[in-house]
Amino acid sequence: METTYTNSKKTLDFVNKQMDKKALNQFLSQMYLEFGGATTAELANSLKNLGYKYATVSGTTISIADLQVPAVKKELLQEAEKEIEKSTNRYLKGEITEVERYTKVIDTWSETTAKLTSSVVDNFDRLNPVYMMAFSGARGNLSQVSQLVGMRGLMADAQGQIIDLPIKANFKEGLSVTEYIISSYGARKGLVDTALKTADSGYLTRRLVDVAQDVIIRADDCHTTKSINMKPICDGDTVIVPLIDRLLGRTIAEDICDKDGNVLVANGTTMDRNDIKKVSHLNLQELKVRSGLTCGLEYGICQKCYGWAMTTQKLVDIGEAIGIIAAQSIGEPGTQLTMRTFHTGGVFKGSGAMKSVEANLAGEVISNVKTRELRTRHGDVVQVSNYETDIEVKGAKRSEKYHIPAGSTIFFTNGMQVEKGFKLASYEPVSQGDGSRLTEKATKDITTDLSGEVLFEDFVADEKKDRQGNISRTTNKQGVIWVLGGDVYNLPGGSKVLVKDGQKVNAGEKLAETLTISEHGGEVRFGEDLVVENVKFEGKNIKKIVQGKEITIVIASLSPENATFEQTKKEQLWTVNKTGEKYIVKAPVDTPVENGMIIAELVDDDCAVTSSGEIRYIDVEVDENQIITKPGAVVFIPEEIHQISKDSSLKMVDNGTFVTAGTEVVKDVYCHIDGIVEFKEYNDIIHEITIRPGEVHTLNNVGALKVDEGEVVKAGTVIADGIKVKETSIVTIMDSSMDDLDIDDLDEELDSSLSLDEDSISNQPIQILVRPVQVLNVEQKDVSIKFNTTDGLIDIVPVTQLQYKDGARVRNLDGSTITRTSLVLQMQGYLSHLKGMVELDENNNLRIVVLENLIVRREQEGNSKLVSSLQTELLVKDGEVIAPKTPIAKTQVLAINAGVSSVKNMDEDSRRLLLTSELYETTVKSTAKSLVKKGDFVKLDQLLTEGGDKSPVSGQVISVNKGEITIRNGRPYLISPGTMLIVDAGALVLRGDMIATLVFERQKTGDIVQGLPRVEELLEGRKPKDCAILAEEDGIAEIETDEDLPRLFLVNENGRTEIKYAIDANIVVHNKQKITKGQPLTSGPLNPHDVIRLCGPEAAQQYLVDEVQRVYRSQGVEIADKHVEIIVRQMTKKVKIVDAGDTKLLPGELVEVQVFEKENEEAEKNGGTPATCEYMLLGITKASLNTESFISAASFQETTRILTEAAVDGKKDMLRGLKENVIIGRLIPAGTGFHHLSNANEEKEREARKRAVAQRNQARKPSAILEEIEGMFGAPDLNLDDSSNNDNE
Repeated sequence: METTYTNSKKTLDFVNKQMDKKALNQFLSQMYLEFGGATTAELANSLKNLGYKYATVSGTTISIADLQVPAVKKELLQEAEKEIEKSTNRYLKGEITEVERYTKVIDTWSETTAKLTSSVVDNFDRLNPVYMMAFSGARGNLSQVSQLVGMRGLMADAQGQIIDLPIKANFKEGLSVTEYIISSYGARKGLVDTALKTADSGYLTRRLVDVAQDVIIRADDCHTTKSINMKPICDGDTVIVPLIDRLLGRTIAEDICDKDGNVLVANGTTMDRNDIKKVSHLNLQELKVRSGLTCGLEYGICQKCYGWAMTTQKLVDIGEAIGIIAAQSIGEPGTQLTMRTFHTGGVFKGSGAMKSVEANLAGEVISNVKTRELRTRHGDVVQVSNYETDIEVKGAKRSEKYHIPAGSTIFFTNGMQVEKGFKLASYEPVSQGDGSRLTEKATKDITTDLSGEVLFEDFVADEKKDRQGNISRTTNKQGVIWVLGGDVYNLPGGSKVLVKDGQKVNAGEKLAETLTISEHGGEVRFGEDLVVENVKFEGKNIKKIVQGKEITIVIASLSPENATFEQTKKEQLWTVNKTGEKYIVKAPVDTPVENGMIIAELVDDDCAVTSSGEIRYIDVEVDENQIITKPGAVVFIPEEIHQISKDSSLKMVDNGTFVTAGTEVVKDVYCHIDGIVEFKEYNDIIHEITIRPGEVHTLNNVGALKVDEGEVVKAGTVIADGIKVKETSIVTIMDSSMDDLDIDDLDEELDSSLSLDEDSISNQPIQILVRPVQVLNVEQKDVSIKFNTTDGLIDIVPVTQLQYKDGARVRNLDGSTITRTSLVLQMQGYLSHLKGMVELDENNNLRIVVLENLIVRREQEGNSKLVSSLQTELLVKDGEVIAPKTPIAKTQVLAINAGVSSVKNMDEDSRRLLLTSELYETTVKSTAKSLVKKGDFVKLDQLLTEGGDKSPVSGQVISVNKGEITIRNGRPYLISPGTMLIVDAGALVLRGDMIATLVFERQKTGDIVQGLPRVEELLEGRKPKDCAILAEEDGIAEIETDEDLPRLFLVNENGRTEIKYAIDANIVVHNKQKITKGQPLTSGPLNPHDVIRLCGPEAAQQYLVDEVQRVYRSQGVEIADKHVEIIVRQMTKKVKIVDAGDTKLLPGELVEVQVFEKENEEAEKNGGTPATCEYMLLGITKASLNTESFISAASFQETTRILTEAAVDGKKDMLRGLKENVIIGRLIPAGTGFHHLSNANEEKEREARKRAVAQRNQARKPSAILEEIEGMFGAPDLNLDDSSNNDNE
């Protein structure tokens, strides 16, 4: 900035050109560099005023009229339509497959869109507001403008497949309904994409910050000798970023000299703009540069290795938190990635990418190129070179050599004479390291567009059985599936075919018929939607069903014989007429019922108890559903339990007191029965109150009791001396002393009680409670309700259940009934799996019916052609009762057109029938000699006779008579090898049926290859899908072709090894090529772990930096390399010790590279053997979790695990990064806080010195202190014995 003031005379050159967004950008940054911030701000302001002023004066507006559609659009669309019509014709003739047709359509439209877009630009007037807006960089871009006035082009559907119907309209013309719907797919995809990307990108930023947060500039220079090799960025042959543009602000690690060897810029200079100018005339292709990847500092990075700070355009400051800057610089543009892909969503790149080899002189071609035939993606057959080679064109005076790359399309043959400028070959340049060459397997279904019979031509189906036993059929070579036309009829199941093979059939005749039979018979009911018409058929009147499908038959019904049904407000009841028994109906009208369902419950209070208490079984037996299987008795022991949580101070009575019903035992809690109260309390809180009726007696000891505890004793039994029970009772021994203990005292209490002998316990006096009980006899209840049934297999049985299990408590304080009697529906035999319905009969009585629904009519409504081929005749009346096995309807299949039936291989299961009629035949009249014979397949426009007659249709020749040839119309479908077949030869298909699935390879769309997922894959160090195979060692490649599949071998001194590769990968090396270790042998992205293992850490670092940068650059985002380098440095920091040598390291442990190098230096200094290691590549998440600081790692993820391990290992955190300091609450060691960190030790010493001085000033002499003590306590006795000395020690 200072320069601005010293040299105030400095002026800019006069700029006289059109300034768009980019030019203004450069202009302002140049101003800032030369004149500083204030001047630039002033300039920006003046520019703004200027812009607004002229925008206002010019009155720039925008209106529909400004959207000018190029006149050339019509022609372009017509051309495209013509192209597509051509390929559709080829498809109909069976020359190309469905996939090739689809690809051709997509490519044609992509090219048309591209052409139209370029004509849109040319068509605009330079002062057109739309043009000005888009091209000045204010708003909008070319692709958007082309959608406004060109055409919208191709859209992808929800699965990401491109729909082969382009949107030909633009927004000015307006979209049709179809086009609007197609557009909405893309719109939804865009919205979803945006939402997901934001989340992914945010998480990526968080991980990046975490991995790089402790990278800080910590020194001015690390004096390392390491560096990286920087080259220009190229894609194929085109230079994207020249080397000179990458050097600004970087420190170089070697001298840059001119041609004469004079040093222009010395080693160790951080390049500024003047240095760049000095070397700009040299065409530099490679240079050693210092980098964050190679910095020698153990923690952080030095100023020299980092270079300029991007913000100040000066050398970075010490203490700058560059890690976080790097993380944010990479994370922030993440949101811009792949939000853009759907503009170009997998669109064909156009033919501009193809390069060609042309002859520079006329002459004869001399070549030995081995070629193979290849079908292009559009179905054209071309010659392709097998491997790269050189050819020669021998002219009159001289000959010239041309290099033909592998896989080029060849347009010449050996010995051919060519003109100057003849296109010898064309090839697609393989752009190096570009992921866009990736292909994926995709499938496309072929559906037939006419009905008829399937025949296979030129191929056989291979059958494969998989593990599950499914058989899949695939084709082994290219061939044609023919569908030969005919009427195909679907036959209903169980039909009887009434025609023979080859029989002539007239329209309207019966082909097949089937009967619908009622299995069980019963009463027939018609549905409401059944409509019947009387029609004449074959001379008889029949009832034909014209609407509705179902007929219902009542197989069985059941209703009460001696009970009436009534509906109250609350429930529905059955009342038995004589006995007055009442049942609550549990299955109301229109409920479906099935076997075992409860229909009703008896209202019954016989077995009821009046209070809460416990149920115990005596001799009753029940099954798992609590149904009584053996009648017997249960006893009910009344007791009342209140579960509360109240303070002990709220007790109204004491433990063990006898209370009467209605007494308040605890505040607001009243008892309902008489009895003894017992409180359960813990920590002065009452948890439970039990009230047990009965009498308390005290006995001298346990032995005095003559009955067992818990035994039911009858009235009058003597249970102890002088104690007789008055009614049936049960005896409980009361726990007296134990209850008042606190839980804490229990242990000691128990220990002490164990020490007593058994006698002393049995001799203690006890209290018993004699509790009256109620004995209830339970049994299966007899009911008086009876039912009428039409079938002995359906009935209703009464079932009595006990509602409480043995030992269960009745919780309700007012008691409850303990048994329940239900009426259960029982259906046996064939009825057991059917469902019934509850309905009201004509007398308003409830009845249960079992229904059978029969579908009698199978015509699809609305499909007129099919409806007329099926007719259904009704054979029964509404309300009729029919016997079992009676047919109720007859369905007939009628011929629509006259024809000849074909019933070749009718199995029982075959549900289709073919009629070949003359509608599907074409006759060609001709007098010339025929070139085809019966059974031949012919395609559209094929020559049939020597007289030049062409076939008007595709199909199979069925007869060649004098003067005419008859062809059965058909439709050929060309299929590629490996197609999955869905139908067999001879199968009958209807229009729209799927006949095969083509399997093909297509280029992966941009979304998947580039964008955020790829960045994440790289930074997480994941193994990419379908990655390339790298050579494990040096050698020579040998390729052998075996059954069309090339096999790859690597030959070196260790022998010959075969390289196995995935079937869909392509070999990228050629025969006899020299291979170096780590070179990719097959196509696909590299696996960074393989790169670091085979080529070392430098190569892996370079690969990662370049790949991440490639993704961002492809989306038009510029990030300085140094940011990516810092992240990659953090990923490659660790090494894994393989052999420890004479160092302190342990085999298998992960340590930082610098620690490893330091240990090795020491070992070598002492003459020991150094350790060996394996370089590791950790993904950013893994690297964050493996940092030295456990506090930082724990704040990121897996907190418990990390803290536990840190505690177990006794780790120490040096607080070097930012996060750990923030968490602990210290000043962060970056920015202004860096000084404190680096000078911390000096400050500590200073503090210590100060404290010592202060203490010295305040200190008093020992004698003075002694006097003070004596004054307070008197003089001490100082017996200085040896013993006391020893104690002190």
